[in-house]
Amino acid sequence: MIYFISRNILKLLFKIFFRLRIVGSVNCPKTGPLIIAPNHTSFLDPLIAGFAVPRPVNFMARRSLFRNRIFGNIIKSVNAFPLRREGADVGAMRTAIDKLCHGKAVLIFPEGTRSKDENLGVARAGIGFLAASSGANILPCYIKGSREVLPKGSIFPRFKKITVYVGRPLKIYKNKSEKEYYMQVAEDTMAAIRDLKNKAQQLEKRQC
Repeated sequence: MIYFISRNILKLLFKIFFRLRIVGSVNCPKTGPLIIAPNHTSFLDPLIAGFAVPRPVNFMARRSLFRNRIFGNIIKSVNAFPLRREGADVGAMRTAIDKLCHGKAVLIFPEGTRSKDENLGVARAGIGFLAASSGANILPCYIKGSREVLPKGSIFPRFKKITVYVGRPLKIYKNKSEKEYYMQVAEDTMAAIRDLKNKAQQLEKRQC
């Protein structure tokens, strides 16, 4: 209940101030394990990706955000769980797999960290491991405009337009334990995000 109330209020605010537009939300499966996989250029991206799909999303958030008890409880109420940024956080990965195995949706950035510019970063194998361990489909998303709204290092947002493009789910084979397969899944995911970015650029040219 708290999740949907908070989500709907924030989504309305984003529509008012940032002209939030979502393209392709019908591509999101309504049930079953699902990994939401967007590009990452701004702190706003987890929120924006959550707005783009019509189902509850679980977020990995860096552990330091939970140090403040009040703020930590707030982000827990919207399905966030802690992730240690240094090294491989086995506990966070187990939590994510458990949620996926119970048919929930989990958001993870294939690049692992924010890009310094509009270019897509290099894929990391973690998303492939999660998908192969849980059998979850991957839903690629391309977020355009979040970096202009809140660039890295900025405190106050700018009133720019944000658009989210949601692609078709990628089917992943469960229980394949080869590291090469994990990396292939990650690269396929980034390729799908790149296709969405190209689609966004083509639509912009037609509108000019």
